[in-house]
Parts: sequence; C-alpha cells; structure tokens
Amino acid sequence: MRLIEFNGEARPLFDWARRTGISSDTLAKRLNMGWSAEEALTTPVGKQGRKPRSPMPAPSVAKALPALRDWQRDMHAAHRQMTRSVRSFVRQMEEQMAELRHGLDQHLAAQLAEADRNIIASYTRGEASTHRKVGADRCPRVAQESV
Repeated sequence: MRLIEFNGEARPLFDWARRTGISSDTLAKRLNMGWSAEEALTTPVGKQGRKPRSPMPAPSVAKALPALRDWQRDMHAAHRQMTRSVRSFVRQMEEQMAELRHGLDQHLAAQLAEADRNIIASYTRGEASTHRKVGADRCPRVAQESV
C-alpha cells in the first residue's frame, strides 16, 4: 500500500483516487514519472494522445429492413431448391445402386451355377478318366520292368 502525503494528510493511493476522481493507475503513473503529489492530485485528466472520436452515423434500420427481408426470402428459396436437388440426386443414386446390386447378384448366381456344373462334370469325367489313366500307367510300367 502506497501512502501519499498532500496538504498534511497521508492517505493510500486508492483513497486519493476515490477523493479526486482520478484513477489510481493515472496517479501511480504520474508519481512514477516524478510528478509531485500536488501536481499528480490537482492536475485534471486531459485527453492527451487520444484522437477525438467522430460520431459514426447509425444505419437506418428502416432502410435496411426491406433489403434484409428480400435477402432472407431469396436465401430461403435457394435453400429449398438446393434441398430438392440433393434429394433428387440421392434418389437417383439409390436407384442406380439397386440396379447394380441386382445385376451383380444375377452375375454371381450365374457364376455359381456354372461352377457347380463344372464340378459335377469334372467328377463324372474324372471317374472315367482315372480308370483309363490307371490302366495306361500300369502297362508301360510292366513293359519297363520286363525289359
């Protein structure tokens, strides 16, 4: 706590700030820069270094409201149209995917049927051909052994 003596009174900085209406930060800065207590407490706060604010004209709500309503209406219509387009696109894609799935299922069913036919045919051919091969294999071996 920093005590400042002025006019025979010693008070804390924040108390002088409350009595004079000058912020405690401003008083502390003034004292740190070497101002006397009298100068720091009696010099009014000026607007040094600050640029005066020029008042900005407030936009008229009455003028902006119709434009905002038009914009909202246009955005709503555009949103509705976009939603319809997206839904239509999704519907078309789902239909195409269903057709592709159906075609793929048919193709796979045909391949399975062909594979089954080939397996059955190989078993029936395989039995007859194995008997022939066995007989054909035995004859040359016998011939080789006898030679």
